[in-house]
Amino acid sequence: MTENNTEVATGAVIYTIDAKGALKFLLVKSKDRNFWGFAKGHVEAGETGEAAAVREIKEETNLDVTVDTTFHDKITYPLPNGKTKVSIFYISQVAPDVTTTKQLAEISDIEWFDYDQALAKLSYDNLKAVLIRAHQYIQAQL
Repeated sequence: MTENNTEVATGAVIYTIDAKGALKFLLVKSKDRNFWGFAKGHVEAGETGEAAAVREIKEETNLDVTVDTTFHDKITYPLPNGKTKVSIFYISQVAPDVTTTKQLAEISDIEWFDYDQALAKLSYDNLKAVLIRAHQYIQAQL
């Protein structure tokens, strides 16, 4: 969705708890910009943020998810075209044995990482801040 000079995208910090009880986070590597981040995409006209997040996650990872909107985090940054990008992230827990399939057109890699690895892999500080806040929220729920 584009509102005036603002582009809105939504996605989720996808996590699981593996068989050993370890928290793992799913990151995707963008093919065109070659950076690690969370599955997300633009909100289409008439679509809710939650629906866009679910759709984009399905498109990019082939996962069917439910997003938990009790956690949401927003980052805002300028785009080279002069517009402002607003990305809203929810959280989504999936089963430890789910199978992911990357979207070949946009995603070059998709991988599960523990918290410290994910923090190191994320390409931008604002995404690292989202992970830190999501991790704190998830830990408080466990």
